[in-house]
Amino acid sequence: MQLVFDFETLSTDRINAPIVSMALIEFDESRFTTQTAYSYTELLEMSRMITFNVESQVKDHGRKIDPDTLEWWGEQGAEAMAQLKPSEFDKPLSECIPFMVEHITDINKVYTRGNTFDPVILDYIAQQFNQVVPYMHWEVRDTRSTIEGMAWGTDLENGFIPEGLEEHFVKHDPRHDVAMDVMRIQTLAIALG
Repeated sequence: MQLVFDFETLSTDRINAPIVSMALIEFDESRFTTQTAYSYTELLEMSRMITFNVESQVKDHGRKIDPDTLEWWGEQGAEAMAQLKPSEFDKPLSECIPFMVEHITDINKVYTRGNTFDPVILDYIAQQFNQVVPYMHWEVRDTRSTIEGMAWGTDLENGFIPEGLEEHFVKHDPRHDVAMDVMRIQTLAIALG
C-alpha cells in the first residue's frame, strides 16, 4: 500500500508553521489500470482529514503565523478559506501522528507534493511531542518528481488536472490535494500502460 499526505499551514517555516489541517489517503497503485482505476469521488471518500487548533499552537507552542502566507490564503477563494475558521472539532497538534497511525496499515511508499516540506513538518511535530513518524525515511517520495518523470518529454505540468475533473477540484483543500495527486499519477500510469 502507498500513502499520500498533505498539510495546509499558515507559514512556510517548516519548523514553526501553525498547521491548519492534514489529509491523507492510503491507496493501492496496483489499481492503476483501466479495469480497476480509482474514481476521483472514490479517492475523496477514502481521504481522511484532521483540523488543528491554531490558537493553541501559537499560544502554547510558539508557532508563528506568517503575514504573507495569511495574505496568500485570502486570495485562494471561499472554499479554501473555509478551513481556516476555528471549529469545535479542531484537535491539538499532538494528535497529528496518532491520527496518521490510526488511518494507515502496511505502507511501503509515502508521497507528498514535495519531500522538503510536508515530511520535514511531520519530523518536527514528532520531535516536538516526542513521537515517532510512522514510516521509514527511505519510503518517502514526492509527487511532483514522479509526475514529471512519468511525463518526461512532454509539456505536461506536474499540477495538471485530468480531463473532466476541473470543476470538482478545490485547490488547497488537503483532501482534494491528495486525491488529485493520486489521480494525476494514475492518469499517467494508464496512459503509459
